[in-house]
Amino acid sequence: MGVTVTEGELEQGSARHPAVTECVVVEGEQMIAYVVVGETDGKRHAEFLTELVPRRRLPKVVAVVPALPRTPDGKIDIEALPLPVEGQRPVGGKGSHATGGSGSAVIGGTLLFGFLAAATTNMFWPFSTDLSGVPLPWAALFFVLYLCEWASFGLGVMVLLWSRPALARLGRSAPLTTAAWLALTWLLVAWWPQDNFYRLAAKTDWPRQAALVYGFNITLMIAAVVLVVFVARRRR
Repeated sequence: MGVTVTEGELEQGSARHPAVTECVVVEGEQMIAYVVVGETDGKRHAEFLTELVPRRRLPKVVAVVPALPRTPDGKIDIEALPLPVEGQRPVGGKGSHATGGSGSAVIGGTLLFGFLAAATTNMFWPFSTDLSGVPLPWAALFFVLYLCEWASFGLGVMVLLWSRPALARLGRSAPLTTAAWLALTWLLVAWWPQDNFYRLAAKTDWPRQAALVYGFNITLMIAAVVLVVFVARRRR
């Protein structure tokens, strides 16, 4: 993710706001305006900007900070800028509402894709979830396992569709962010096909067992390592 300071119309527009003392705009996966303000807040600053520049040029977030960090030679220290959590104002003033809406969409999507996984299991793997010969309480325990696999698949699909911008906001490089996004998706999605393939594979079918181990177990380990690297890597 290339991060640059834009000395353009946004910063010039911010300087015209009577309560703004300093402003810097950072462009990466999303555009963020860091402002030092007096008697106003980020929301009013965002509304002020809408009168000066086209909406497509507005920053994704306006983050109010007490001061802009600087290097010993007096330049703005981009690496030391905080993630916009405290005091952030999404342009348009819909921060909390949008978050709640996204959460509802994720839950709904998880249930939808989980149901589709359940409905198509026997189509792809006939009799893989047949519990007619399993006594209680073991049949109930296995059925709960199937429910968890279907839900995990549904959540994995929603992670694939929805989580890339959220991971990008954590400030890692674009290639590492993409790798973590795909790894997280695979860790959730893989359980549904993996267990069904294993249940239908004979224990002595060594070629198939080897293919399943390398196709699922090894790739799941790699996905876990990618996420460890993503978490351990410092924000750019």
